[in-house]
Amino acid sequence: MTTQTSELNQEMNTLDMSKIAALQQKRTLAFVNHFVTTNVEFLNSFMCKCEHKLMQFERKIEKVNAAMVLLESKLSSIPELDNTKAPELDNKPQAIETQKQTAQDSPKTEPIVSVEESKETKSEIRPEYEKFVKMVQVGVPLQAVKLKVSLEGLDPNIFEAIMNK
Repeated sequence: MTTQTSELNQEMNTLDMSKIAALQQKRTLAFVNHFVTTNVEFLNSFMCKCEHKLMQFERKIEKVNAAMVLLESKLSSIPELDNTKAPELDNKPQAIETQKQTAQDSPKTEPIVSVEESKETKSEIRPEYEKFVKMVQVGVPLQAVKLKVSLEGLDPNIFEAIMNK
């Protein structure tokens, strides 16, 4: 490769530049101008489309955030959610039967939680995740709550682990 470079340099030195025709400056300038203007027009239209889509997405996020704020305020206005927890139904068949019998005997509409379950629930749920667990218990979709958890700066994987227990 170095031999080719040295041969090219020797040829360039022996070449008489006065015999080579000049480039057509107007034509070259026209090509460059056309290239620049078409690229600028393309980039401007692309930027406008991206900005438009970004604004639409931002509006959607604002709507979701407003809905989450309203839902949180509605949830915080329910006093029963602060005092009771939903029962864990995984590994407690005796507690479920006891709850069914007690629920039939008493006219209360609140869920009945056994002492063992309430201790387990409180020990498993970290305090910063309690309001999110309440949201799922009320019926908010899990994915929406996980999004809210991440917006609050908490780990959605820990929240999912809590919900899977």
